[in-house]
Amino acid sequence: MKAKYLIPIALGFAVATQSCSDFLETEPAESYSPDLVWGSEANIQAFVRGRYGTAMGYYKVPMQWDCYFTNNMAYSFGSMPYVLGGRSATNPHITGLNARFGFIRNCNLIIEKCKDNAALTETQQKEYVAIGKLLRAMCYYDLARKFGKFIWVDEVLSEDSNFDLPLTKSIEETYNLVLTDIRDAVKDLPTSALPGEPTRNYGYALLSEVCLTAAAYSNDAKSLQINGKSLYQEAIDAVDAITGVSLDPNYGDMFNQNSPYSNEIILATYLSAENATLGDCEMRHLVPNVPNAQLSAHSCQPLWKGQEIPFESWCQAAPTQNLVDAYLVIDEQDGLAKPWNETSQFVNNTTEISEAEALPMYSYMGVNDEGEPARIANYTYASSTEKYLKGYKVTTAGANISELMYKNRDARFYGSIIYDGTTFYNEEITCYYHGNYGRYGRDTYAGYVPITNYAGLKGVYSNVSPRYINTSFTAYHEVVSRYGRVLLNKAEAQLRLNKVADAVATFNQTRTIHGQLPPSTASTLAEAWTDYRRERRVELYFESDWYWSLLRWGCYGGEANYGNPSKGEIPELTESANFIEINQQREVAFIAELGYNNNMRLFPVPTYYLFPVDQGLIDANPAVTAADQNPGY
Repeated sequence: MKAKYLIPIALGFAVATQSCSDFLETEPAESYSPDLVWGSEANIQAFVRGRYGTAMGYYKVPMQWDCYFTNNMAYSFGSMPYVLGGRSATNPHITGLNARFGFIRNCNLIIEKCKDNAALTETQQKEYVAIGKLLRAMCYYDLARKFGKFIWVDEVLSEDSNFDLPLTKSIEETYNLVLTDIRDAVKDLPTSALPGEPTRNYGYALLSEVCLTAAAYSNDAKSLQINGKSLYQEAIDAVDAITGVSLDPNYGDMFNQNSPYSNEIILATYLSAENATLGDCEMRHLVPNVPNAQLSAHSCQPLWKGQEIPFESWCQAAPTQNLVDAYLVIDEQDGLAKPWNETSQFVNNTTEISEAEALPMYSYMGVNDEGEPARIANYTYASSTEKYLKGYKVTTAGANISELMYKNRDARFYGSIIYDGTTFYNEEITCYYHGNYGRYGRDTYAGYVPITNYAGLKGVYSNVSPRYINTSFTAYHEVVSRYGRVLLNKAEAQLRLNKVADAVATFNQTRTIHGQLPPSTASTLAEAWTDYRRERRVELYFESDWYWSLLRWGCYGGEANYGNPSKGEIPELTESANFIEINQQREVAFIAELGYNNNMRLFPVPTYYLFPVDQGLIDANPAVTAADQNPGY
């Protein structure tokens, strides 16, 4: 069977549910014959495959975790969503604590119906039961990392069952249930499968991450360990148990049409070009909507070639200068990897300038009310709260400030970010002041353009035809887990066990192979954490990881979080999201804070280390009371 047919076939059987109470949707109103579904291996397989998309969906929502909750990206449509400034205990937005019971019931059906099923061989019985437990663990782990608690259901409930079920009472109880499911599942998961199906490798990959999170929130509780083995050591062992995969030297290709089945990918979802359009794909959120008519109306240049409109998508979010700062540059003199504004080539050819010095040097093709070349000082900002931070001017005749900033970068930068001077889709991309791929291509903060003067490239296919519009058919895949990620899980566990040299050697694999940078030479725990934090940020950008990693490190405290105590302040979750402005002559660049709440990011501690329990669940379920609400809400 071709992998592209996996999703259509998997949707062949579904479970319809009706609500048996206001809070627990588990009473079945089955729309199929149980004998039909559970009576043949083919039908069982189709039913199980129909659950994969839901389970993997919990782990591939980068627009939420990279944009709404961190400053890796900035929202292009006006003010940032409310979640940055506060979380309501009466609104389950994003959290979903009370919306999983239909899926959990399906997992329990798989476990119950496949055990001792005469239509399956003994090996198949074990595999399907293991898959059911893995899917259940995927669902519950997502709830655990958000709330620290959930309502545990491990049987197929009937009309006579008690639906007034309590929340788990402690972090240890919560993670013990999740870990038990994964540990039980991993030994019987299949070692190979079609692309898009979980295998034993994914079981180990998930186990490594759950161990890290469980250890972070429980302080590596003895009650969660097996025979006294630290959860950090269990995470290391899980990564070491993964077989048959390796780091892909072509980092960016793993996320576009060039290498969707890369040997590095452990689990991904796949859409077929026969039945998917750009409107079904995450990349619709990354590509702007800037036809030539809009560019002309806003005095942006150059126009696109010919008459075709290449870019007619949404651009809901754009990478920030904060993220771009994390991609190191190789110094042309000493060959070391450094922040871009600390390299010899940048320092020797630029000088720092004030806002008053910078602004008069910005002009574009339009004119102001007096008929003079329009300059940034006369341009009406869409947000009066944008704040100038720092600026630079070239001091060497003929120097190009974009080249000084972007040349010799970490190789992952070129597979992840569209920046000023990029060639993309056979077009010259300009992200300077009033360029064709920047924030002024449409009304600023009205959406559809990269508000930061950077755009996303990771996860964007470059062969969409005839253009980037929601109706264009295209194949697409989204990576759920890969070897680079689990290697970093291992490095983190080694850091927690104070195995500094081992940890540096581990994360240097992604740094040197994917980043094509010289290896880190960190020798102290603090230095290693500094390099590791940067490594994880650039390696896993737009893979729904950064927010959850920051929470873990905040729970650890100490060197993992800038010397702050456990569950203390997390600097990255409170700093503003920044953009860059390059003048058209590419002689000057300044960095500024974005407005519209991008500069008002809040993370009160320790409250925000967990989400609030849905108030509707508390009101509807007698077994859940106000005392079950997480502290601070």
